[in-house]
Order: sequence, then C-alpha cells, then structure tokens
Amino acid sequence: MISPMDRVEIVCLRSELPAMVPALQEQGVLHVEEVSLALENHPGFLHRVHLPEAEKRELSELEALETLLKEAAPLLSGSPAQDAVASAAAGLRESAIPDRLKSARAWHRNLRTLHRRKLNIQDDMTVIKNYGRLVESITPLLITNGAILGETARAIILEGYDAESLDALKRDIVNAVSASCGAVSQKLDRNKLCLIVTHPADKGEALGDFLAARGIKVLTSPDQEARGASVDEVMRKIGSRIAEMQADLDAVLSELQAFTAQEGAKLVALQKMVSDRIAQLRVVDSFAQSEMVGVIQGWVPSESYGKLVASIKEKFGDKAVVGHMDHHDIEHKRVPTKLKNHPLIQPFELIMKLMKPATYGGFDPTWLVAVSFILFYGFVLGDAGYGAILVAIGLWGKAKWGHIKPVRDGMTIFTWMGVSSVVFGIIYWEIFGALVEDMVGDYSLFHRAHHTDALLYLAILFGAIHIPLCLILGIKEGYAHGHHKHAEEKLGMLLGLAALPVALGSAATGFVLGFLIAAALFGAGLYFLWRSMGAMAAMGVMEIIGLTANIFSYSRLMALGLVSIAFAEIANALPEMLGGGTIGIVIGIPMAVAVHALNIFIGVFSPTIHSLRLNFVEFLPKFYEAEGRSYEPFRKEMVW
Repeated sequence: MISPMDRVEIVCLRSELPAMVPALQEQGVLHVEEVSLALENHPGFLHRVHLPEAEKRELSELEALETLLKEAAPLLSGSPAQDAVASAAAGLRESAIPDRLKSARAWHRNLRTLHRRKLNIQDDMTVIKNYGRLVESITPLLITNGAILGETARAIILEGYDAESLDALKRDIVNAVSASCGAVSQKLDRNKLCLIVTHPADKGEALGDFLAARGIKVLTSPDQEARGASVDEVMRKIGSRIAEMQADLDAVLSELQAFTAQEGAKLVALQKMVSDRIAQLRVVDSFAQSEMVGVIQGWVPSESYGKLVASIKEKFGDKAVVGHMDHHDIEHKRVPTKLKNHPLIQPFELIMKLMKPATYGGFDPTWLVAVSFILFYGFVLGDAGYGAILVAIGLWGKAKWGHIKPVRDGMTIFTWMGVSSVVFGIIYWEIFGALVEDMVGDYSLFHRAHHTDALLYLAILFGAIHIPLCLILGIKEGYAHGHHKHAEEKLGMLLGLAALPVALGSAATGFVLGFLIAAALFGAGLYFLWRSMGAMAAMGVMEIIGLTANIFSYSRLMALGLVSIAFAEIANALPEMLGGGTIGIVIGIPMAVAVHALNIFIGVFSPTIHSLRLNFVEFLPKFYEAEGRSYEPFRKEMVW
C-alpha cells in the first residue's frame, strides 16, 4: 500500500535555522521541498536562504574531499564491518577539514600506489604467459630446424598474409639478408601466423634491420635473461619468472588487505560523514527566510508526523513550530510516494523499483506482483532439489551481504523463489528430476510430466485470472481518480472478454440461453467501448482479441517447466547412456552433476524473466500509473 503523506511547514526563529538542519537530518523523515517565494529579495517578503561565504568554502572543500574518498573507497580490498565504521566515525567526529583532507590524500595515494603495482604485475604476468604459450606452440618448428631464438632464429607474427605474400616475404629475406636464411610458418589462428626465420649467427643484425624497414616486429622475450636460450631453457625461465611475479602479487594483495584492515573503516566512515555534511549544506537552498524567521516545507508520512512534531518541540521549544499545509489542490503526481507493505512483501518493492513509483493515491500492486511472481516461478522450476539449493544460496547471500538493503531484499526474494520451487517440487515429486522417484516410487500429488494437458490448462487458468484481474483494477483506478472514460474502456473490454468463455461453453453444451447471455455481455461491452472510445471502439474490439491472446500466452509457464524436466532427465540418464559401470561412475556422474548445475543456472534466469514479463508486460500496464515521485527523506546515510 501507499503510505498517507502530510504536507508540513516548519517555521522557526532565523537564528535557529542552522541547528534545525542537523536536527531534521537526524530525524530522517522529511522529504524537503523548495519553499515557493512570492517575490525574491523584496523587503517584507520571504527570500531564499543562501550559504554564508564560510560555509560556501566549506562546501567546496568537502566536495574536493568527497571526490578523493569516492575514488579511493572502491580500491579497498573489502567492505569494513559496520561496527568498525561506526567506531571510526566516533573518532573522526572532532577532526578538522584540513586534517581529514590530509588523511584522505594519504589513503588515496597509498591505495593508488598499491593498485598500480598490482595492475603492473598482473599485466606483466599476462604478457609473459602469452609469450610462453606462443613459444610452446612453435616449439616443434624450433626443434625441427635446430634454431635458437635470438641467436640463429627470429620469430615474427604476421597478420593477413596469404600464401603468395608469405612466399614473397621469404624470397625478399633470402635476397636481402643471406641465401642461407630459411623460413617456416605455422598458423596460429584464421588470420594470424608465426614465421620462424633461421639465419647464420652473424646475420642476425642484418635480418633485424630488414624486418624493421618493413615495419615487422620481431617476437622477443619480455624476460631479458631468456633471450638467446634454448626452448627448454626459455620455458624454464618463464615458469620461474611467473612464480616470482605471483609471489610479488601475493605480497601486494597482503599489503592491500592490511591497509584495508587498518584504514578502511576510517575511510568509509569519513566518506559517509562528508556526504552527510554536504547534504546539510546543499539542502538550505530549498529553505526561505525573512529577517526574523526561517521556513522549511516538505512531506512526511502521516504516521511519522507526531514523532517529528515531538522532536522539534523537545529540541527547540517555542522557537519553532510545525504545522500542516493543505494539499488537496496539489496534483497527486507531485506528492512523493512511500510504499508501506507487510515485512513479508516489503522485499518485493525492489522489483517494483524497475518502474517509476505508483502515483500517490493510486494502487500499489507490490503484493500482487510478489504473489504471482513467486507462484509462476515455482510452477515453472518445480524441483525440490533445485529449490533447496536456491534457498541455501539465498540464506548464505543474506548472511554475507545482508547489511546492504538492496542485496538483502534480493536475497530474500531469491530465498522465496527457492521455497516456491521446493513446494511445487514436492507436489510434482520432482527432486533433481525423477532421481528420487526412480529410487522410492511415485508419491506425486500431481505428476506434471504425465499430465501435460492438465499442466497446460493450469497455466492458461493463471492467465484467465491474471488478465481479468488487471482489468478490474483498471476499472477501480479509473473511477477512483475520475478517469471515467478509462474505466469504461476497461469495463467494455472485461465484458467482451467475459462473453468469449460463455459462448464457447454454450457451444460445447448446446445451452441456447448461454448464447443470449454471451451476446448480451458482448453488446454491453461494445456499448461501453463506444462511450469511452467513440469511433475507435473497433480498436477496443481488436484489443479484446489481443487480451485473449495474452491469456493463452501464459501457456509458456507449462512449456518452460517441461524443458526443465527434460534437462534433469538427460542429466540423470547420462551414467547409463555412457554404458554404466566404472565409466558411468567416473565420467557419467560428474557430467550429470554438470548438466544439473547448468539446469539450475538456466532455472534461475529463464523462469524469472518470464514471470517478470507476465507481470510487467501483460498485467501492470493495464492499470498501473507509474507516474509518481519517490519519497526521499533528508537523512543521514548511516546512523552512528
């Protein structure tokens, strides 16, 4: 549901305005709006609050500090614990901006230095590993020709050379360098090849000059010590060098972890403190003041109004007063929307954030989306074994990153997806496909693999409930907000849609009166379509046909479920398909586990996408007015 909002105005002595800002931020419930002015800078009228020069300088310094901290924070090796951040904040509270800036610069410098070292080592490792793989690929050519790179042979990589141009290059080398030169090539991929040019030991420089004149780079070892060595020696040196680099990389990563453990909490705490202070300085642009008083306006949830009034009264006594402002003439789109759902439903508000919030005063469909999404998901995946794994992943993710609200909500939804799959898996008696059924027998309440017709009817039944429901909600919302034509259009479509099953049922049973009822429903539907759409009523009839197609599109839930079963059965059959016995155990079982893992991976995304699509494409657009503004209270980023 959407929380009722009160429009409030806070009037305080102008001298109390600086203290009012942190007090409101501490309270964290006021969605601040700009106070409208009758006349700007006119004596006797309210005028905009502007920061004094000292606070402007402070804001400028804090913005520079925030930039440094925002660049440095992502370079930490991990997120500090909340307790450590809170403790660090207490220690930093009294520090001055110059001291904070000095610390931030030191953190920024140290973290960038460590990361630069890490990236340089990783880049060098990549280069030398690639060189090693290349040398390995051309080793047979070097051994066959008895050549040593850097002494009696040069290796070059050529791109886009065909056989003719390659022969021409070989002839030019012989003519320009020495008749004793030889060349052999090996394709590395479709467009790239490696050419090994063998040469007398005293012609290496001449060959190098020839290739340089042609703009051809010679492949050289990134390790100076490996140049001129035999292939075995080159590979040994490369292996040794990679081991040294890995040790250096481990040392840098250890330094980074140690730095994060020592300074990370302070850095994150300072970043949030700076962010809070910047918000305090920026919000005053929305206030107004006269010579005597300051004025603040905004929105607060009705349930928090009393708490706000009591807090202001306690801190400022008679020096400030909070009052209601009339907002009945304000367009609902301008009122911030705050969703307020049951704790079980609240995590699903994360899904609704894929769209703009509902218009204030409208219908919040979060609980309907939550129920249908989880129902559709479990109906499709429907495997208790897979579901148990999803529940375990969801609980693990929640325990590890639960302090981050979006992640906590996402993991909660993930857990519910797993629970739904477990429930449907028990109904279908599917646990890693038919693995358990094959061992203990069929105890299903509904075996979907054996009753595909009934599964299809169930999927279409979901659509037959979901689509008319959205039309009913559209009618309700239309009349509630005075959009009568919109409501009548939905009513006409609903009546036209209702006529279809009545007519089909009458045709199947020969019930003549049923045809008359269907005709009456369709006629009533046409009447409301004509009232709402006029000459465009024909388009409304076409829309009724489209709605029928929408209902049948829910059959995808059945099809996706059967695909999941097929994958699981293929996985379970792999050991037998490979002949059973030792091969079936050694090769078949790991392959079966891999196919099950792939099926779970697909089972996370495919049912999710289609369940969301049915909600966001077929259901919500028919009644949901996503034209609201998010409720964004002025508050601290973190409670210290």
